[in-house]
Amino acid sequence: QVSWFGGSRMHDESPVIHKLLKLGQQQHDDKGGSEKPHSDIILWCRRYQTDTKKFTPYICFGRLTYHSHVPQSHPLKFIWNLVDHDGLKNHSDMAVRERFAAFTT
Repeated sequence: QVSWFGGSRMHDESPVIHKLLKLGQQQHDDKGGSEKPHSDIILWCRRYQTDTKKFTPYICFGRLTYHSHVPQSHPLKFIWNLVDHDGLKNHSDMAVRERFAAFTT
């Protein structure tokens, strides 16, 4: 699972939050009996390097499915399931595994 906190200006009524909730909860409710969860939400991450004052390139962490959120929290907190966790952790390409491990350990 991944915790995600909305930006300082995001709140329960923000359009992007409404869209995430709609997509996430719809996918959560419509599991559809398939083994692999369907998701239209993709997580991309990058890091800020304080020594160079630059961001690293984005890395795709794959699909997210909704787990929960804390309404009225500030910043707004979501908990997402990282659908592709095992695939990234055990990827055949060592570079992919290492980049993933650098963010998750």
